[in-house]
Amino acid sequence: MSDRKARTVAWSKDGGSTWSPAAGDANLIDPVCQASIVRLAEPGDPKRVPILFANPASTRRENLTIRLSHDDAGTWPVSKLLNEGPSAYSDLAALQDGAIGCLYERGVKHTYEKITFARFNLAWLTNSASGSR
Repeated sequence: MSDRKARTVAWSKDGGSTWSPAAGDANLIDPVCQASIVRLAEPGDPKRVPILFANPASTRRENLTIRLSHDDAGTWPVSKLLNEGPSAYSDLAALQDGAIGCLYERGVKHTYEKITFARFNLAWLTNSASGSR
């Protein structure tokens, strides 16, 4: 791994009893900040259950980004900026109506000026026609 900041990941194939060695994922730039991840239930193909990941995608606490994976977090081909500018801790949740919620810290001049709740759906994340935020 290079000297830039990135998320450290580990994998379990047995429900968390054992884990692979931890390693940096250079695709997930991170300022060493709490992030969040959630697996969504999706009707249809059980092999394509989306996983969402949120973090400040920068070496500084800024640019809160939502990423989408359809291969168990192996790759993150879809990403969308949720908050440009100062941002930090985030928490993702799958809502009962099928929407996704993200509670996160943000500000204009400083990262911790306010806590914001954003509500969006997969269509917004993937730029589909019916997407709304």
